[in-house]
Amino acid sequence: MKKQLILTAVFFAFFQIAARAQNDMSIFIGGGGGGNLSTYSYTADYADTYTSSSAKPGLNGGFVFGMEFGKMAIVSGVNFIQKGTKAETDNYRIENDYVGFLKARENTSFISIPLLFRYRILGEKIGLIASAGPSFNVAVGGNSRLELEVVGVGSRSQSGDINFGSGINDTYKRFQPGFMLGPGMLMPVSEKGKLAVNMLFDLGFDAVNKRNATARGINGKVMNVSAILNVTYTHHFVFGDKY
Repeated sequence: MKKQLILTAVFFAFFQIAARAQNDMSIFIGGGGGGNLSTYSYTADYADTYTSSSAKPGLNGGFVFGMEFGKMAIVSGVNFIQKGTKAETDNYRIENDYVGFLKARENTSFISIPLLFRYRILGEKIGLIASAGPSFNVAVGGNSRLELEVVGVGSRSQSGDINFGSGINDTYKRFQPGFMLGPGMLMPVSEKGKLAVNMLFDLGFDAVNKRNATARGINGKVMNVSAILNVTYTHHFVFGDKY
């Protein structure tokens, strides 16, 4: 009950301020793109298996829309983003006392729909901005590659598709929500156009399909984490503009 009252108060204050800024209110639409670095954050059994991981580069792009009132804005859109990870194990003993070393690489693609609350902190022309809010990510595909090296024997590799869903053979959930936040810069480039440079951190929640993990006897979480840099251009339609 206490949380509901706090949320109600926050939204009430937010829209009260928005009403006062009605003269500066506009809706906008645009597009953009950029690059990102992604990796997985592991816990429990997954962390015991993959003892180190590194970021995998990817691309992102799509269209953006929202509403701006004064220094504040609600920003959403539909974006395509490439995620994944590169991970390794420590040396470990396998059958017949051989020592092995495993490398894994996963390439995944998502349709991402953010819902960000943005605030311009400084500046009227070129302003610093801060954004935060949930992201709704739907997996559209993925593949993996495993490379096993065994001391004194050699190496072998295996590639395959990654399955998303809720079935017993699906490794990850298809719907993977997260939370985004980060700074940026906003500047006008024409009478009704604005350019934004955003540095966002997408902190994913647990992506593991528990039905599959339980069948395999694995405990723990795998979270998608991305650092996203993109540039967007938006055209603004001002309320009350007779043109």
